[in-house]
Amino acid sequence: MLKSKLATAAAAVVLSFGAIGSAQAMGIVAGDFKFTIDNYDSGTTGYGTAAVACLNNVTACDAAAGSKAAGSIGSVNTSADTMGIFSVGLITKISTGEVFFTKGVDGYLTGVFGNLADHTVGTSCNLGVCTTTTFSSGGTWALYMNSTDYDPTLGPTVGAGKDLNAGLYPGITSGSLWLSGVFGAGVSSADPTATYQSSYNSSTIAGAGQAYLDVTGGSQKTKYDTNTLTDPNGGKHDLFMDITFNDADGKAAANGWTVTSAGQIKGNAVPEPGTMALAGLALLGAGLASRRRKS
Repeated sequence: MLKSKLATAAAAVVLSFGAIGSAQAMGIVAGDFKFTIDNYDSGTTGYGTAAVACLNNVTACDAAAGSKAAGSIGSVNTSADTMGIFSVGLITKISTGEVFFTKGVDGYLTGVFGNLADHTVGTSCNLGVCTTTTFSSGGTWALYMNSTDYDPTLGPTVGAGKDLNAGLYPGITSGSLWLSGVFGAGVSSADPTATYQSSYNSSTIAGAGQAYLDVTGGSQKTKYDTNTLTDPNGGKHDLFMDITFNDADGKAAANGWTVTSAGQIKGNAVPEPGTMALAGLALLGAGLASRRRKS
């Protein structure tokens, strides 16, 4: 009888920890993490070579732009200058390298972003090379769990069921909402109101961008809404994104996008209540087994 009870308790422990392992494979992570992402971006360009093309004024920036983002034309937000789609390739724990989510193995985490409106833009030129820097306002994003990856061949132009600034894109936004949020103000000490900052070669549009992200919704909200990151102005945020972008191979332009980009989103997560309960159950089983053994 004692052996039978011990075996039952041990089985409970194994099953409990097995459930935890299964949950982690679907993206449950605690502590430092990063999402490795790829995306397609529709952006406004052609601001010229003026040191200050527009300053703290979205309308003035609209007027200064030489090439408006295709995704904003006919959109619910015609002043938007950056919008697109993205796909998560991996979710890993930074400190250990442990993998919690793999694209194609654990499903597909695909998302949309938009409503970033340039309010300050300037260009500096040196030795014949000009670099454009932009500061933006606003910004929304949403990440969905889907059974297939995103389809960039649909392009960014507004159409039936497709408007990135309205949070709509076929094959993405019909999925299960995993996380959603906004771009948080404070990304730069040079402009505390900015929610996104980018700098790029004015000719090739190769460059980089960064932003702090705040989580507001989705099934995983409680895990990632942590306010553990501090921006240069002292503000608190949940996530930090940095990307590099270009269209060196022409694949973005072939489908109407401006650039493709790659980067990461970092943060610190807290364990889900369900995971903590499973761990508690496992420890309870271990405790019962220990007491049985002593008796």
